[in-house]
Amino acid sequence: MISPRWRRILPGLLLAWSLTATGTATAAAADGQAPTAQASPRKAGSVDPNGLTGVPAPGKTRPATMTPGESCGPTPAGSRERKAGAVKGCVTSIATPAAPAGRKSLAAAPQAAPAAAADSGSCALAAPRTWYYNRFAYCVHGLTVLYTLKDSNDKEIGTGTLDVSSSAVLPAKGTTWSEFVRVTMTGATGAVTTLSVRFRPACSAGCKVTKSPRWTGKTIIKDQVLNGDVVYESTPAPGTKVDFTTSYELFVTSPGAQITDPNASWSNPEKIRCDDAVRDTTTSAAPDPGCVVPSYMPVVKMSDQPTPQGAGAAAAGYLWAQSNLPDGWGRAKPLTRAKGDVAGRTARTCGTFQARTDLVSNDSCGEFPFAVTREGGTDGAQCAEILPRHSTRGGWVTDVLDGGTSSPCARAHVPLADKQAAEAQLAEGFENQRVVEDDQFKVEISGSIAEPQAVCRQNAPAGSVPSGNGWIKNTTAPVPHVNKTVPLSPAGTRAERAQACLGIAPPKGTEAEGDITGWADADAFRTANSTTAGLARCHLIPNVLGGKGGKNDGGPDNLVPCWQSGMNTGTPSMRTYEAVAQRAAREVKDGGILGPNDAIFYQVTPDYLNSDSTIPQAVTMSARVERSDGTSQPLFPDVYITNTQKNTGQLNLGN
Repeated sequence: MISPRWRRILPGLLLAWSLTATGTATAAAADGQAPTAQASPRKAGSVDPNGLTGVPAPGKTRPATMTPGESCGPTPAGSRERKAGAVKGCVTSIATPAAPAGRKSLAAAPQAAPAAAADSGSCALAAPRTWYYNRFAYCVHGLTVLYTLKDSNDKEIGTGTLDVSSSAVLPAKGTTWSEFVRVTMTGATGAVTTLSVRFRPACSAGCKVTKSPRWTGKTIIKDQVLNGDVVYESTPAPGTKVDFTTSYELFVTSPGAQITDPNASWSNPEKIRCDDAVRDTTTSAAPDPGCVVPSYMPVVKMSDQPTPQGAGAAAAGYLWAQSNLPDGWGRAKPLTRAKGDVAGRTARTCGTFQARTDLVSNDSCGEFPFAVTREGGTDGAQCAEILPRHSTRGGWVTDVLDGGTSSPCARAHVPLADKQAAEAQLAEGFENQRVVEDDQFKVEISGSIAEPQAVCRQNAPAGSVPSGNGWIKNTTAPVPHVNKTVPLSPAGTRAERAQACLGIAPPKGTEAEGDITGWADADAFRTANSTTAGLARCHLIPNVLGGKGGKNDGGPDNLVPCWQSGMNTGTPSMRTYEAVAQRAAREVKDGGILGPNDAIFYQVTPDYLNSDSTIPQAVTMSARVERSDGTSQPLFPDVYITNTQKNTGQLNLGN
């Protein structure tokens, strides 16, 4: 099993990613004398390492609720709003409306394994106004706030709509983390053109906010996005844990209005826990504090590959017990961690164990349920006695020496090295998933001999080209003319979608060049609007992540016309989010977040007005961190970047 020691949380990065850490433990085999006569073993069947995938870890969701009712305040005397007849502005939270016609959801990513798909970690996969959780991440999107201007007759004369989303990843090691918050003004009607926004986060006892977005008095216009980080900190004492919740308040007014009370507020319905209590008190090493969403069931992973890569026969024996015994501990029913009386539970199950050195060299007792759980410690006389043997076909065959599939527990005859490896993997899993005293958990025992890879690295899709230790795929669609403003221009193609599977340090791509589709149209638009602002050929997959831009290397399929200062660069722009992926696609020692077999699934989809458009009106960008253990979290969710000049929201190149 590959140690995930490299995984760390990097506070301050844009959105959510997960991590794990490692730990070790050892235990001696139970002593016993081999009996003079042995019962004949009877074969219980075989376990195919590819036949059982363990316990999937589906994402958890909770509905998001906001403070009900309407909050109103006067518009400032002499303000533009007051001159337009508005005497007050009122704020309500509303159900999320359907996406504007110009916005399209991204096409599906490459086929994911069932567990990975369920645990995708992407807020885009959850319904609006829904909180999404996994063990180390939480996010929400589609929180909508409506601001309404009203005249003296209480008649509506203008509205402004704000969409709020946030996302965070909790550190498996460390007790400081960032939550990325985004507020977008998605609509403006009538007398409302600009709003003033202030945001105030908080957390309950056991946690404190050390940094908030500096939005006091910040104004926002339609299609503008405000981004910011909230930084939290918790300091649990050694050997303790603290639970707390986060809450949020949004102040929305007309520019210049004074307001002292929040007019939109909401809370995270799930508790967050930070602890300094993972390791056993008998461990000499200092414990590492960390944080989780405790209501999300952790899954501890184990492999039955031969040692030292896996836990060999011990894991195979546990997998047999999970699959055949009535309770299915760790699979059908969760186990519960218990630090105390481990020696007592071990003695109750393995104290009468008789080693079979004639069958297993250096034989030891592999008890299941584990002695480090409350479910362990069953009288060994009630246990099934099993002997896992490695098959030449690559799986394990398990012989039953005593008892049977109706037994409440199992004692496996396994080499001591395998038992110790299993205990080390279990301790490592406790640390990785921050399983503390009385935490319930499940155990996923994998028998795959292949080194695990991120989902997008397992199979490159048809039409993709290799890029570093990943791939890039550019998809095109036909257009009747490569330039609409040149009627005699030939038919051609336009960039339709770009996907990339990015491993550590993706290679550099190539600079953009040439008369790409829509290039003459963009120049004609600039001339018609009497501006000298610079045009650019925007890479969908940026060249810093391996994207091509040359005339003869596939570049035209990866380029679209855009404003240099606007969609290409600026805040926010494509470059804003490209930089996030660029920083993340590094080893941890270099400031990144990827392990050797992890990846970032990166996707950009141009949004065209119609089938003969040659220039998109916007692009939708998303990136997802995919771990080799099958889990994934959003690096950033669907982001809609308009093809307008600078941050004015004007002169959209889309045709």
